[in-house]
Amino acid sequence: MNTSLPSNLLFSRSLSYARTQVRKGFTLMEMMLVLAIIALLIAIGAVALTDVQGGAEITAARAHMNTLKTAVIQYKTLNRSYPSKLEDLVTPPANAKVKKSLLQKTGITDPWDSTYQFRSPAKHSTGQPYEIYSMGPDKKDGTEDDVFAD
Repeated sequence: MNTSLPSNLLFSRSLSYARTQVRKGFTLMEMMLVLAIIALLIAIGAVALTDVQGGAEITAARAHMNTLKTAVIQYKTLNRSYPSKLEDLVTPPANAKVKKSLLQKTGITDPWDSTYQFRSPAKHSTGQPYEIYSMGPDKKDGTEDDVFAD
């Protein structure tokens, strides 16, 4: 033992060392604080993830509609007329010159499990004689959430 230190300082150090050794767990308040922080982080992440998913569905719908536009152009090239409805791309009508299926049935379904809409003549100024659009998440035509091809 070092005799150059006063005895009361040695005693004080041994008490503080003993106090740190006794505490082996977390208090209830500390645990509740950590759980509250974790719950807050999960809530923030869930909100952010929902926003990202909605944007991803709209982006996927627009990309898919561009594929449908390509199939419509191919139908017109083969049959010298536009299809009357998107289902004609899946099952060509009896009056089609070339009876070739250009899409599968799932190819005309949007991310919200509704059929894409085909309108000829176009109501919106798209520069095309037709338009392809999705009714969006609410599945109602003519509402704010309708998604149109670029």
